[in-house]
Amino acid sequence: MRKISKWKKFRRVFKRKLLKPLLYAAGASLLLYLLISNAIIQKRIAEPQAPQFVISRISDQFDETEFMHMLLTIQELRNLPEEGRELRQFVNQPFPSACPKLLAHRLNQMNWAPQAFLIRVKKMFKMYDIYDRIIRLDETIAFLSEEIDNDRLPLRLASQIKVLKEERDNIFNKEITKAEYDFMQTYGGIVIRLRDPAE
Repeated sequence: MRKISKWKKFRRVFKRKLLKPLLYAAGASLLLYLLISNAIIQKRIAEPQAPQFVISRISDQFDETEFMHMLLTIQELRNLPEEGRELRQFVNQPFPSACPKLLAHRLNQMNWAPQAFLIRVKKMFKMYDIYDRIIRLDETIAFLSEEIDNDRLPLRLASQIKVLKEERDNIFNKEITKAEYDFMQTYGGIVIRLRDPAE
């Protein structure tokens, strides 16, 4: 009997003095491990990933893929209040211009070097100006043709229509490509909203 009671006493002491503190320590360690690992994982998710590539080539050649990426970048930045204001100021300055730090950081996250982005926006503005000239010529040609057809203008003005059509064709041959024209026809509204009227 005495051996059994000593054994029970030993088990009670073992549980109280060694097993319970050990279990509490293990539980606390596990909880601490979970909290720290969760914090590290959340930090990694929240941290912006470094871009795989950055478009840094200074070129005003029309590349539809790059220009589509530029339009998506513009749309995303315009939805951010501070960056949207900085974007409008930046793109309406002459090339090259200093880019605000916050905007430069955002552009880098979206795979753009600021000056490479700016030169492409300037190209887009130039494309829009040429596109707008063509549209105005088309409207003038259509108006004169209708007026002559309805006998509201003399037939001799048909020579003016021919001159206007030649000017339009000349612009198409020398100043803008069909791809650039189609691009402006689809996305010209973004240029109007981005461009500073004072420019």
